[in-house]
Amino acid sequence: MTTSPAPSWLAWLLLIAVASALLSLAYWQYQRADEKAAFMALQRERGQTAELSWLQAEQAPEVIANRPMGLRGRFLPEFTIALDNQIRAGRVGMELLVLFQPEGAANFVLVNLGWVVSDRNGGSALPTAVPSDGEITGVVHQPSRFITLGGPELHDGVWRVGRVETDYWAKAWQRPLVPWVLRLDATVPGGFARDWAPTQAQQIGPDRHRAYAFQWLALALAWCGCWFAFWRKGLVKQ
Repeated sequence: MTTSPAPSWLAWLLLIAVASALLSLAYWQYQRADEKAAFMALQRERGQTAELSWLQAEQAPEVIANRPMGLRGRFLPEFTIALDNQIRAGRVGMELLVLFQPEGAANFVLVNLGWVVSDRNGGSALPTAVPSDGEITGVVHQPSRFITLGGPELHDGVWRVGRVETDYWAKAWQRPLVPWVLRLDATVPGGFARDWAPTQAQQIGPDRHRAYAFQWLALALAWCGCWFAFWRKGLVKQ
């Protein structure tokens, strides 16, 4: 019985490189599943914890993120920015953030009042009303750190931004800002659409990531099987 000649080192290299890449993707998805499960458990735990006070505002953002907080103070509507290009139900809009001064505090906080339809291209002007001064409640949110092109743009009297950078606005407004944002609770009168739906990435649960991992693993096995079959038929370079 004749045997197929041994594959060349290039053929072996191709097998190992592709299989390693596919297995790495499978392992990465399994890791994402574990991370997502831990994140969701932390979300549930923090959602059930007692409301934070301003005295706990100095803690690291990742420690108090996603926890409820109650504040008392006043809004400063002359300091407003709009987080641009936020899509809701297929419509382009923005989230309006207004500076808030907690009572008796040295630092300020940006409060996200919610989502409104974009006023660009001849649309309606952005609303200027803010909730009444006094007590407000919301959830601590750590702004995304993804990179955007360009800087703030002044349009119709409101600064439009691609991401919220508290350090930048602290310098621009000459007011010390905490490094997080308070997303106003939907029960607070005033403000705009505030369902605070999770992002697309957050909506993907651990089971979905495990399914992706299985798919990558299956592709790795299929690749190895095809390579072996091609070698037996003499189609792999010797």
